[in-house]
Amino acid sequence: MQKLIQKHTLTLEATKSLIAFAILKAKELGVGGAIAVVDDGGHLICLERIDGTMVAAANIAIGKAATAIGFKRSGAVLEQTVASQRPAMQTLNSVTPAPFVPLKGSYPIEINGEIIGAIAVAGAMNGENDEAIALFALEKFLNQ
Repeated sequence: MQKLIQKHTLTLEATKSLIAFAILKAKELGVGGAIAVVDDGGHLICLERIDGTMVAAANIAIGKAATAIGFKRSGAVLEQTVASQRPAMQTLNSVTPAPFVPLKGSYPIEINGEIIGAIAVAGAMNGENDEAIALFALEKFLNQ
């Protein structure tokens, strides 16, 4: 009987790389943003808030990342689910380490079939920008 499970984790260096890609895309779009990366338990590894970004974006990004990892779904999928199929999910604030924030701009980070964390962006003017920045960072990170 196997008593231990081997798993992979994000390093701080890897997390900073993800955030650097996100900042690159935000600058390209000419927007600010807060970028959060959490581990597979939804706990914050690293957060950066681009100068001039609204203060609340930091906590929103952390909540979005924790929600994406907690439900193993992108924020866009969760936002759609809450809006059109399961509005009662809005009551799930206590099931993730940070506030339940099912909004666009967050993604689980999956490598070789293993979900090892999540990235989220908030405060980039709208959900489409949050989404574009998070996706760009994740794609660049996974393809480097």
